[in-house]
Amino acid sequence: MTSRGAKRKKETIVEVEDFYRIGKELQNRSGTNIGAIHNEDRRFREFFGCGARVALAVWTLLIQYDYLPDDGMILHMLWALFFMKVYPKQEGGSSAAGGSSGVIDPKTWRKYIWPFIEAIAYLEQFVVSYFCMLILTYITISYVVVLYQTHPLYLSLII
Repeated sequence: MTSRGAKRKKETIVEVEDFYRIGKELQNRSGTNIGAIHNEDRRFREFFGCGARVALAVWTLLIQYDYLPDDGMILHMLWALFFMKVYPKQEGGSSAAGGSSGVIDPKTWRKYIWPFIEAIAYLEQFVVSYFCMLILTYITISYVVVLYQTHPLYLSLII
């Protein structure tokens, strides 16, 4: 990738190294080379809440299901991942989003993170399996039944 957060056309092949490179800039580590993959992935996970391969998978799914926001770039998706992990106040988040380039305007930051957060949420129907949803529903119902049998008064208080 030639420049920070360069716009990607849908046909362009994106690699995990692109995520590491842009992530390093957001972490103020742009002057260093990509190190050992396990160290880079640990740092990426600590900053964005998921590994670079997971971020690449999300990016790919956004393109595949046509949920990629208008003018959306990898950089903007990483801003959204950072926001979802840390949930910072506006000034702190926009400052961190600037990385080694300095502060991003809070209005610009909000303009790009919310469409990505919504788009990622829309992917739920494609990534959460129906089987898992059935299992979670069964576990929840089983828990409520056991709770009712052991503590009927407690259950009446929380319902």
